[in-house]
Amino acid sequence: MQHWGIPAADTFVTGIPIHPVFSTPKDKQTCLKKHALAEDRPVVLQLSGGFGVGPIEKIFHGLLSVEQPIQLVAITGRNEKLKEQLGKIDAPARHQVKVMGFTKEIDELMQAADLVVSKPGGLTTSEVLARGAVMVIVNPIPGQESRNSDYLLESGAAIKANNLATLGFKVNALLKDAARLEQLRANVRRIAKPRAAFDVVEKSLAVLGRRS
Repeated sequence: MQHWGIPAADTFVTGIPIHPVFSTPKDKQTCLKKHALAEDRPVVLQLSGGFGVGPIEKIFHGLLSVEQPIQLVAITGRNEKLKEQLGKIDAPARHQVKVMGFTKEIDELMQAADLVVSKPGGLTTSEVLARGAVMVIVNPIPGQESRNSDYLLESGAAIKANNLATLGFKVNALLKDAARLEQLRANVRRIAKPRAAFDVVEKSLAVLGRRS
């Protein structure tokens, strides 16, 4: 924006505005218990967008191949057929699996999650960062999602599975490396902007105040 002539004093980096619920601290253990999730293993949250489209079943199978015992939570959005399909898949005994449809409590599920497997859309990425989870990037759309992916990887706040054949391997390797996972979490906390919506309003009012 400064390159295009906007004064530096009127330029602010706020992050993408997201729902205020993501700025409210929540306890992870409380969220785990509320949603009946395992407390003795990593929680991997698989997102598929509000309409549950894409290679969701292939991603689901990839996550079931992870060697480490995990609690897998798959959100199918409004796609009831997909929810039924995933619910019929036999999971390895080492894992616990929960398949859910559309929910308005995604912020709590993100708070409970250690990893979030998703395409890096702008709002989803901002919400995941706000909740302190590490993103596992899959299938970014060329354009803004590719640029979001680059930013997350350059910031050391995510990992990327370039193809679904490597998804289980990469997730398993990360879960086995506690130090690397904690460094990723630290980087997530560093770049997260959970109060972006508040910052936009506050800084806008300040600019208007200077000009009145």
